[in-house]
Amino acid sequence: MAKATITETIDKEFVIYDLNRLLSLLSSLNDPEIVINSEKKNLTIKSGLSKTVYGLSDESMIVAPPAKDIKVENAEVNFLLTKEHLNQVLKMSGVLGLPNIAVIGDKNKIYISTLDAKNDESDNFSIEIADTTAKFKFIFNTENLKMIPGSYNVSISSQGVSHFKHSSDPLEYWIATETGSKYEG
Repeated sequence: MAKATITETIDKEFVIYDLNRLLSLLSSLNDPEIVINSEKKNLTIKSGLSKTVYGLSDESMIVAPPAKDIKVENAEVNFLLTKEHLNQVLKMSGVLGLPNIAVIGDKNKIYISTLDAKNDESDNFSIEIADTTAKFKFIFNTENLKMIPGSYNVSISSQGVSHFKHSSDPLEYWIATETGSKYEG
């Protein structure tokens, strides 16, 4: 789940099935202008001389967010994930074709790694990002960490949820950890 405060005014409600896909499209265009076509269930996105028609989804196709914000209280792991480190681990995940990203603590350092959580013998790539006195391994699907670029203050709870709060923009993500995640203290 994500939450953002934006300055633009959106005068009509619409449903997007794959937000990552739409954000990728918008980030590849220069100063896109979006027109909402409710009756045709699409967006017309203009940029210079180009035009993209982007299909919208039916509301029944998505899971609605909870009425109240998710709270990540008593998170056992907290650190700053820089834009550079996030970009590098996502890039290496693609290069190596690995499905997972893990935040790993070895009672000395915290690492962010790309790996295949179902195959201990797979390739992996790690970056040291902080100090810790705890031992843990929190696993995420790589697809769930495709976020708007930036540095994030990260809190992860052993209860299976994490909170990524952008360090400068009003933007937050709540991302579930995957099966196999563990916190040993």
